[in-house]
Amino acid sequence: MRINKDNWIRFFDRKGFYIVLFLSVVVVAVTAVYFTSSNLKKLEEFRKAQQEEINSALDTNWDYEYEEKLAQAQEKENKKTESAEVMNQPTKDTISQESNSTKTATENKESKSLTRNKEVQNKKDSAVPVTTDVATSNTVVQKTSNSNLSSLTLLKPVEGDIVLEFAKDKLVFSKTLQEWTTHKGVDIGGKLGEPVLAAMEGIVTKVYKDPKLGNTVVIKNGKWETRYANLEDEILVKEGEKVIKGQQIGKIGESAKFEIAEGPHLHFELWENGVPVDPTGYCK
Repeated sequence: MRINKDNWIRFFDRKGFYIVLFLSVVVVAVTAVYFTSSNLKKLEEFRKAQQEEINSALDTNWDYEYEEKLAQAQEKENKKTESAEVMNQPTKDTISQESNSTKTATENKESKSLTRNKEVQNKKDSAVPVTTDVATSNTVVQKTSNSNLSSLTLLKPVEGDIVLEFAKDKLVFSKTLQEWTTHKGVDIGGKLGEPVLAAMEGIVTKVYKDPKLGNTVVIKNGKWETRYANLEDEILVKEGEKVIKGQQIGKIGESAKFEIAEGPHLHFELWENGVPVDPTGYCK
């Protein structure tokens, strides 16, 4: 039977699309079934592996807990045995207490003996007249000397009026800075070149040029310290030198940059144990 080519073309034009679609659906379905089956197998194998790991971990923990409990029970038993042995033996503290009690009894006997000897000696001493006037006078002299050391009287280093007062806990107005500020000393007015005298005796511990107060000399005596600033460049003492009260140490100058508007004066400070105090109450 001869098949006409035109009839084949018409057949595929009408039904060919549906045949191709059907074949495609079949291929997709077969592929999906294959991969699904494969994935299910892998999932089941993974689940079994996880379960085995969990079982193994549980077994291991149980063994560990069992061994730990067994070790704790054995340790408690050992402690009970050691405690019983210690209770049956005399302790070091008991021996020490017995030894201490023996020593205490011996010391008490010796103490009583010494007390009796002192009483006898005191009776002998009471029979001998003793004069205490010399000792008493020495004590009075010593107390008087200490009292003089603790007091302080300063010589006024410059004869002049105070142009700027002491102000540690309050503020005073600075003409140079044009502001209210603290002031750790007093400014005593004077003339340029006027002699500056040591207000107390002591040792010159420092001679330097302060960036604010200019040429400065520091004299220390015990807990007291005097400072002289705004001096001329010519300083008449040097560090380490011992000076006496009233000795000239320099002259009034104009070296204090922070107090230049206050006019010629001496900036004078008094410190007690490292703390600035008002020197006016110590000057004659």
